[in-house]
Amino acid sequence: MRIYRHWQNVPADGRGAVVAIGNFDGVHLGHQEVIGAASHLAEARSLPLAVVTFDPHPRRFFRPDDPPFQLTPLRGKVRRFESMGIDSLLLIHFDGEVSQASPQKFIDRVLVEGLRARHLTVGYDFVFGKGRKGNVETLQGW
Repeated sequence: MRIYRHWQNVPADGRGAVVAIGNFDGVHLGHQEVIGAASHLAEARSLPLAVVTFDPHPRRFFRPDDPPFQLTPLRGKVRRFESMGIDSLLLIHFDGEVSQASPQKFIDRVLVEGLRARHLTVGYDFVFGKGRKGNVETLQGW
């Protein structure tokens, strides 16, 4: 599994994948279902499998005074992803710039320019972008 920390640095062989996106804070059964759906699509279409996740968890950015929220430490998540057969992992550093990106900017920069994603899977309650304005319907429209 190749790990990328910046959407701008993904080489050609890391692009064109089926991509599962989420915080995947515990890589629990629901998360495994989202990644599993991406895995089945990737296998059926002979495409690589990628995961996009955020570090730190956005909750740490928006509520820094709350007790730490992390079901699985980052290293544990990475090991879990690797055991699931992920070809590449994009760890996006969640900071002020990321928190202010519109849903369209996230799609354009990360999914189109960075990954050239072929297909996406997300959880039913996935939201993204400034003000949590992007959702499943936003992605379906794209």
